Amino acid sequence: MLLTRGRPRLQPVGAGGPASIQSLYSWWVACITLVIASISFGAVTSIPVLLKPLASDWQAGASTIALVHTSAMVGAGVGSLLLGRLLDRFGFFGISLLAAAATGGGLVLAASASNLLTLHFAYGVLVGGIGQGAFFSPLAAAVSQWFDRHRALAIALAACGQSVGGLALPPVLRWSAEAYGWRQTIESYGIAAGLVLCACAFAFRRAPPRLSAPGPAHGATANRTLDRKGFALLGSSMALSNLAAFIAIGHLTAFGEEKGFAPAAAAAFVSVMLGATLLLRLSIGPLTIRFGHFRTLVAVSLVHLAGVVLLALADSQASIILSVLLIGIGFGGYVPAYAVLVRELFPAAQAGRRLAEIYFFAFLAAGGGSWVGGITRDASGSYALPFAVAAVCAATGVLLLLSLSGRFRQA
Repeated sequence: MLLTRGRPRLQPVGAGGPASIQSLYSWWVACITLVIASISFGAVTSIPVLLKPLASDWQAGASTIALVHTSAMVGAGVGSLLLGRLLDRFGFFGISLLAAAATGGGLVLAASASNLLTLHFAYGVLVGGIGQGAFFSPLAAAVSQWFDRHRALAIALAACGQSVGGLALPPVLRWSAEAYGWRQTIESYGIAAGLVLCACAFAFRRAPPRLSAPGPAHGATANRTLDRKGFALLGSSMALSNLAAFIAIGHLTAFGEEKGFAPAAAAAFVSVMLGATLLLRLSIGPLTIRFGHFRTLVAVSLVHLAGVVLLALADSQASIILSVLLIGIGFGGYVPAYAVLVRELFPAAQAGRRLAEIYFFAFLAAGGGSWVGGITRDASGSYALPFAVAAVCAATGVLLLLSLSGRFRQA
């Protein structure tokens, strides 16, 4: 199909079948979404990756610096709720320009920070609240509006930013901090990120197409399967899984350095974990079609639990790497699986709001994971206790998820 000006034309799915909103431009938007999400995730993850040099420079404990990452995640959760509602009303273009400027400006401000309060503002309000707040759940909702037949894959591509950004950026940032210092590293990344994100934002200047007929799983299905209590349980399950994941992600580099690995090699553990998510995120669409949304979510959550338990027990390089891979596979699966499940249960007009709500739980837990990991590490003197806490949280999250099985079986 040739690209057309204005709103893309509906494409026939088949002879006599319903029209499809997908077009070549839809896939262009999906590719741009992946670039945006990768850069944004690299920005907000620079704190845990650079935790050791930051703690050394500020002469602070791990929990003090991890609390900056907590500010970023809490800010992202609150920001996503507001920006998700604005997306449903005004579209994503203006939001993306604002978020691009906030991400770049926040990193530049952080690089010149002379006190921790400035660092908290830079990450909590700018990089996290506005930047990551826009470039995660609202971004996933925005790209989902361009797809119907391959919506799960489109949402997964948005979530793949954690995989691509997590695979490529941690070793580069850690190496650059060793060579040039963390301030110059963050400043350079902020300038480059701001410019690229602003350019990418123009992909959303065109309004998304609209379905000619309501899609599946609207209204009635949502009321029948997820009332407020069910939605709260689903969100709590995701929160507990994310709490466990970010205890690991937020401290894996520092854990590796304490185990005797070189800084760049320790940062590579984060790359391995987040790189492992890529395969699952690209496969989540076919998996949910083949096995069902809820069954797929349960399966990947169990894999994630196995990885966290193994990390708590790991005492060798091989067991650490295996646990990192399992956590990455589980994390790579459950993050988009929750979004796909929620997106199918509610109408398109509520996409920004509903995805922001489910990821609000995840953002709060992600920030809490970094802080809980730091507190328990400082209190115990090692990472054995933090990772044991992570295992308990992941197990509880799976149990809550299984408690919802009856609701989805009835659907």
